[in-house]
Amino acid sequence: MKKVKHLIIILIMALLSSSCIGVNREFKNIRSSIMGNINDDFKKEFEFSVGPVGFFIVNQFVRFSDTDAKENIEQILNKVNNIHIGIYNRLSNSSKLSFGLFKELSKSVINESWKPIIKTVSKNELVGIFIKELDADHIRELFVVTLSSEELVLVKLEGNIGAIIDQVIKSHSNNLRVTGYS
Repeated sequence: MKKVKHLIIILIMALLSSSCIGVNREFKNIRSSIMGNINDDFKKEFEFSVGPVGFFIVNQFVRFSDTDAKENIEQILNKVNNIHIGIYNRLSNSSKLSFGLFKELSKSVINESWKPIIKTVSKNELVGIFIKELDADHIRELFVVTLSSEELVLVKLEGNIGAIIDQVIKSHSNNLRVTGYS
């Protein structure tokens, strides 16, 4: 019985130390700033983060799986330190999806020392991708903001982002097509 109690305590400590429960302060600050710039009401669908212990456990499942992409997935997972995800249902549509709204959302993230690398606005969706660099050669964090008429999705990825991008490009280079060129 003591062994079971010790095991439960160790598992709880591992979950708490790996941030597998809640998102970090920076994520919350950016989320609050973004929501403050949108004249709408939101309801949290879910919000969570997964840290190093969570990725270790996932990596173990991948290692014992019988998939062709196992090696590629393992290499990507080894480069991720943390991921924070928040999905919020949009209860009202007071703010029209526009480039002006996107500029306001960008200010929310840029104030937190993030650099925009992709901004796209369509009739039904705004998408922004921001990076935080360790130095000129190393991207250490990626933040994605997606706002549609139905929901707001925020994702913060921490790790060796440049290496993750390289791995994805290498593994999917056969499927990449550049449109507009013949």
